[in-house]
Amino acid sequence: MRFIFFPFILLARVFGWIGRALYLAFRGYNVVHLKLRGSLPDRHHALGLVAALSRPSRGPTLLDVLLALDRARRDPRVKALFVELGPLSCGLARAEEVREALLRVQASGRPVWLYAEEMGLTEYLLALGASKIVIAPAGGLALTGVASEVTFLKGLLDKAGVKAQLAARGKYKSARELFAESSMSEANREMTEALVGDLYGQAVSQIARSRRLSEEDVRSRLNQGPFLAKEAVGAALVDAAGYSDDLEEDIKKQFPKYRPVGLSSYLDLSVSVAKKSRKGRPVPVAILEVGGHIKGGRSLPGPDGPRATGSRTFLGQLESAAKDSSVKAILLRVDSPGGSALASDLMWHELKKAQEKKPVVVSMSNVAASGGYYVSALPQAPIFCCEATITGSIGVLGGKFSLAGLYEKLGIKKETISRGRRAAFYSATSDFTEGELAKLEADIDAFYKDFVTKMAEGRAKPYEAIHEVAQGRVWTGRQALGNGLADRRGGMLEALAEVRKALSLSEEAPLGLLFPEAEKARWPIRIEWNFQDRAMESIEQVLGDRILGAGPLRLARLFAGERVLAVLPFEMDWR
Repeated sequence: MRFIFFPFILLARVFGWIGRALYLAFRGYNVVHLKLRGSLPDRHHALGLVAALSRPSRGPTLLDVLLALDRARRDPRVKALFVELGPLSCGLARAEEVREALLRVQASGRPVWLYAEEMGLTEYLLALGASKIVIAPAGGLALTGVASEVTFLKGLLDKAGVKAQLAARGKYKSARELFAESSMSEANREMTEALVGDLYGQAVSQIARSRRLSEEDVRSRLNQGPFLAKEAVGAALVDAAGYSDDLEEDIKKQFPKYRPVGLSSYLDLSVSVAKKSRKGRPVPVAILEVGGHIKGGRSLPGPDGPRATGSRTFLGQLESAAKDSSVKAILLRVDSPGGSALASDLMWHELKKAQEKKPVVVSMSNVAASGGYYVSALPQAPIFCCEATITGSIGVLGGKFSLAGLYEKLGIKKETISRGRRAAFYSATSDFTEGELAKLEADIDAFYKDFVTKMAEGRAKPYEAIHEVAQGRVWTGRQALGNGLADRRGGMLEALAEVRKALSLSEEAPLGLLFPEAEKARWPIRIEWNFQDRAMESIEQVLGDRILGAGPLRLARLFAGERVLAVLPFEMDWR
């Protein structure tokens, strides 16, 4: 089939080359105009027909943005960057990756102008990569600091007649507190204070460096936030208040032959830049994604990456990448708070086996914690993270929810007939007995010891050294770089540079990035309507997401039947 379509493919490439050549000859470009907004996923995932029609156009991908900025700093035709920044939901680590890429463009001698209508913490930390920041006159800078809100559901569960019988290992493994306590433990408070303090310190340091202020001045000004546009200018946090077209006119004054080009067009037109700087045939590298929670079975797809990574789907992708002789290396991209301990262990085991065939490099995004850290800590695999990455949380959680009180309040009666002393071990109609609790505690001990042992193997450290920084404690990327849980600071570009080193390639060698697709559906169209599932989804949306904030019902359904969890004790929402 390839030979049949080869002439048409060749013809299309010829016309594409001619079109680019004519555009560059008669118009060209000298300013790259980027519009950044949304979640900045690594790549766009396929959507179903209904979802594609109902979903508004998506923002750019992180890979496209990083690639464009990397080319722009080496492109002699590019004289400046004009960035229009919209609302972001990408997390601090992805914002950090883009900011560092913008700073590299600045370092190449090209000014970066940025306009935003209004900004929160995420948008502003990205904007600090610009040489000039302009905000809309009626806009604002919602910059006040960093705060953490911790929810406790014990009071609600008590009223409902639900008892959370959960056991955790790790002094800081506070996931059980959400359901079983009414206030923060001292260990949880210590960990949360350290996380908030370090993220705040990172923000203060970055603002001070970028705006040429002392850290004391930055802290003083943050205490005055949030800011109206004029107040932000007066505090020297932004450069000017104005409109997008005003900033564009200023750019035209500096570049009378102003010829802007958008992201997608620039990626097409700058192919020659990449070829000149990265000579040779691209070396295939597989990028395997661990996104969302980790579970058994198949992955649950989402528009901006996996909503949950299923071990069966991931292992199929990994096997294909490991067996494919054309694939020379694997980049493991992790953005997951963990989940099933069993699924995480299966994935870790197979990743170790894949390392015997080709090098693996790990790139952590916003979150790589608990099970997300489990799959990352591989022997001889360098771990890259951003300073704002949330990682660690090496600890486990297990138990059940007893609904006996709820059934009594609802007038529901259940009778159990069983054989075997522990036949009702996982039953929701009864509490654990003392013997069952002892068994649960022993299982949790064994899982925790196994978790720490494997992480010690992966990091080539003694058990005691990993146990000291484990115990369920969550760290920022900057802290993880200091305590040995991660190796180097950087995002995807830095991780890909490490891949070149592992393959003994030059710094400018081209790489062909391959994304294994999820397993194909058995039938092209599958329509299901399950009243119970739809009702539960509605309840989850109202109770879990809108009222409780952490989506506990959604997680309870996702991990139903799991014996032990390796999951981050909280969810993050940077607004």
